[in-house]
Amino acid sequence: MLFRFLFKPREPQFALDGEIRLRRLGHSDAAIFCVHIHELHYEDFRDRFNGLVSDEWLDKYIDRSLDNAIVIGAFIGDHLVAVAELHAGGYLAEGEGESAFSVASDWRRKGLGTILLKALLKAATENDISTIIVETGPQNHAMKALARKFGAKMRFTGDQSVGRINVAEGLRLAGRRSVIKSLPALATSLAATPGGAQPAI
Repeated sequence: MLFRFLFKPREPQFALDGEIRLRRLGHSDAAIFCVHIHELHYEDFRDRFNGLVSDEWLDKYIDRSLDNAIVIGAFIGDHLVAVAELHAGGYLAEGEGESAFSVASDWRRKGLGTILLKALLKAATENDISTIIVETGPQNHAMKALARKFGAKMRFTGDQSVGRINVAEGLRLAGRRSVIKSLPALATSLAATPGGAQPAI
């Protein structure tokens, strides 16, 4: 079978009752990362990858990301509910990083994207990245709104909507809002990678 992904029906939204815990994901987390991706509903999966991808492609993508990027997971209890990635190298200019986000469909619009983008901004400052690039499909309004919240001006390039977040400005816009307590403990060194950021297909 080409796709493991099941098109889940929409379910009632849950509230964020417990404390959100952030930590960097490693190779031992590949399986739960994959489960998280497959929990996305159809339109959220499409928005994340600009279409559908095969199981083989997804497994390789997860391996490359865990090898070469900063991958931060947000947990509620033991459940991985959201992931943010920061890729560098390859075709990206020095000082640039490319972001990618996925939030479990039943946990969207609860502020997880904002929390994770703050974590990426912090990781960027620790890795001499001054600009975070956000690239998404034109129909992904939530991602575009999140990028604008941190100063990105979105524009169309081909069939994609692309924005650039100035890290210093993004941190300023984050203001004095509290950042999750576990952020300082994150190990967020970014490995140099010949492959660079992995564009969604």
